[in-house]
Amino acid sequence: MSVVSSTLRSDVVSVPSSAFIPSVTATSSVFSATSIVEPQSTAVSSSTSGTLFPPVGSIPRDYSPAGLARLWDLIGPVEVPPITTTVIPQTPIALPSSPPELYPPFFAITPKDILPDLKFPEGFLFGVASAAYQVEGAVKDEGKGPSIWDWASRQPGVITDNSTADVVDLHYYLYKEDVARIAALGVNSHSFSISWARIFPFGTSDSPINQEGINHYADVIATHLQSNVTPVVTLFHWDVPLALHAYYGGFASPNIVDDFIHYAKTVFTAYNGSVHTWYTFNEPQVFCSATGSFPFNLSLPKDVNSSNAQFHCSYYLLKAHAGAVKAFRAMHITGEIAFKSADYVGMPWRANNTEDVDAVERHAAFGIGIFADPVYTTGDWPQILKDTLPADYLPRFTEEESKEILGTADFFAMDAYRTYWNAAPPEGIAACAGNSSDLLWPSCNLEVMFDFHTGWASGPASDPLTPWLQATPQFLRTSFKEYHRRWPAPKIYFSEFGFSQPFEGVRTPVELFQITEDTERTNYYMTYLGELLLSIHEDGIPVEGAFAWAIMDNAEWNSGLSARFGIQYVNYSSPILERTYKRSAFALSDFFQAHLQN
Repeated sequence: MSVVSSTLRSDVVSVPSSAFIPSVTATSSVFSATSIVEPQSTAVSSSTSGTLFPPVGSIPRDYSPAGLARLWDLIGPVEVPPITTTVIPQTPIALPSSPPELYPPFFAITPKDILPDLKFPEGFLFGVASAAYQVEGAVKDEGKGPSIWDWASRQPGVITDNSTADVVDLHYYLYKEDVARIAALGVNSHSFSISWARIFPFGTSDSPINQEGINHYADVIATHLQSNVTPVVTLFHWDVPLALHAYYGGFASPNIVDDFIHYAKTVFTAYNGSVHTWYTFNEPQVFCSATGSFPFNLSLPKDVNSSNAQFHCSYYLLKAHAGAVKAFRAMHITGEIAFKSADYVGMPWRANNTEDVDAVERHAAFGIGIFADPVYTTGDWPQILKDTLPADYLPRFTEEESKEILGTADFFAMDAYRTYWNAAPPEGIAACAGNSSDLLWPSCNLEVMFDFHTGWASGPASDPLTPWLQATPQFLRTSFKEYHRRWPAPKIYFSEFGFSQPFEGVRTPVELFQITEDTERTNYYMTYLGELLLSIHEDGIPVEGAFAWAIMDNAEWNSGLSARFGIQYVNYSSPILERTYKRSAFALSDFFQAHLQN
């Protein structure tokens, strides 16, 4: 999950409905929900710990303990967690009494009474989601190497509340309790990621494996299976081993391809038979769009710059994905594999305006299509991208590369948090597309969050730290129709959806009784799930899983610990990091139990 689930976006400020074109702010890093430090021109950056990030390639590939210590020196001091061994909880965990009904029955029905005659398909995966960097903590324990986010979180202006994920939820040691708490809710799956730097502290294919990391995730997976919670595993959720940025510039370099494939094959071999559903990458368009922004632009290869880094990343990431899937199939790994997309197709802000119709196509191409078209439909970039971007920005696929990439997905997965309108830039699409200095170039479309005719917002607002997110259940079915029409697949996973309760992060533990009453988040989930049932039963969309973000409050990238998406509250001032179910957790549990096949 990211604090922004789209790519190449521009923030849109509200203006009266009579205005012809919405006003916009300058494009910022897609990881940021607020203003972020502008990209720097220097090749060396000072971190808050006073150390320097060296020029790419200047650190030797020393795979000894001393070499690992040198990489950790780039991070500086790391907070020691309050718990340093795996906690064994008393199981099963009893679910507390359900909260009272949220509204009077004449106003709103309960979760179990939402479309009660419609059931999820047999075998439907209904669960929660998390990601290694965002929940694990214990960042330096048991042989783990540093990740790029361990470093980035310490750079000035990157994290809103100056927090790190050094400890965060300490899921690394509390995973047995967390899995038991998932099982207590009665949901049947958990989508989580593996930390590459825990398996290969140095990241590279010729570096040593950390057996402690292999053993850890083996027990994590076994714990899920013992609790009847299906593990769904993501290989990469943005936490690149820092060594790979230091050695060659991470995903902006061709060297990443073989290193990722080797990592993937190692994980496949270790957990074959225990995991059925795999994702290679989480939201690649969001990840790659940040590579040219501060602080990640400080570790680009010499032939890549802040302008074209995103598209070089996209090219190498697709090659890495295709190589991993090819290996998966050649190794006869049991199960299915794809990657997780994000974003929405969109709707023209002015329904009969040709430019806005074209803006929707540009949004779809630069947002989802940049990765989905090569894998699901054509083996090549969307034509809009090739018409807009020269080859030094967007490397072109060879015929052989296109053949290798096309068809490298067994299903379609979408992190669909919201759906909005798109409008053409004030100067027009053609003028924007032909001007690389335009703030909206190269996607050349505007995201609009309010209706052109009425001026009303598309839906209720989330926390101010996540201004990109409004609840839009009324557009969910349209979105899923578009996903399935444009990128057809035999099944779809609704791989993430969730809502940040407004101002929840400013409340203190003494206000727990108010924190747990997360009404906006609860309404978000119930309305989205009702629409999802209609999408399945009335529209015939083959959705076979849905995963609520997030299992608990966590480190939300640039928003740190301040934006809360969890269905469980985490008391960060407690030495045992107590978890407490919120109302939304009970609602999800009740909804799933009521809509299971009889």
